[in-house]
Amino acid sequence: MSVIASLELQGLVLRLRLGVLPVEKISERDVPVDLSWTGPHAGGAPFDYADVVRTASRFSGACFDLVEDLAEALLGALTDEFPAGTWRVSVRKAWPPVNPPVESVAFTLEGGGYA
Repeated sequence: MSVIASLELQGLVLRLRLGVLPVEKISERDVPVDLSWTGPHAGGAPFDYADVVRTASRFSGACFDLVEDLAEALLGALTDEFPAGTWRVSVRKAWPPVNPPVESVAFTLEGGGYA
């Protein structure tokens, strides 16, 4: 019998610059990120989630134009570091500069594959 497991890390906060406009590049902002992994479970932990946090935290202090760019970078790093299973990455940006105002925008990517 094969067993599939999932691990979710919700609300990881990365401090970085995010935005296309020059004013958005002036200072860092807190960017909430949700990460989830789904994959085969053979007993025990598939990996230490502290290692997942360390991998994602490498992007703190970086500068990205778009939430899509950050999501792609995170997904690439996670699938490289932890290739077994599928990763889902959601990045949220509070109060993007649009009119009328919206509270937040989110972008989600999923990728990887069962090894």
